[in-house]
Amino acid sequence: MPRRFEQLITDAIAAQAGPDKAPAVAQTMISTSIGLKHQVRARDTYRERLMAAIDLLLH
Repeated sequence: MPRRFEQLITDAIAAQAGPDKAPAVAQTMISTSIGLKHQVRARDTYRERLMAAIDLLLH
């Protein structure tokens, strides 16, 4: 399952950032998500911070 999830994330990122950057961005995004899960308790806070990370990684 984790491999399939990583592929889905990579494919979605490739549509925005291009296929060359997608694997590294996807791996960083997954690592960021795991870290945030340990730092925040509220779902809204998690989503807010994950969106900030997505913005940083894609621009």
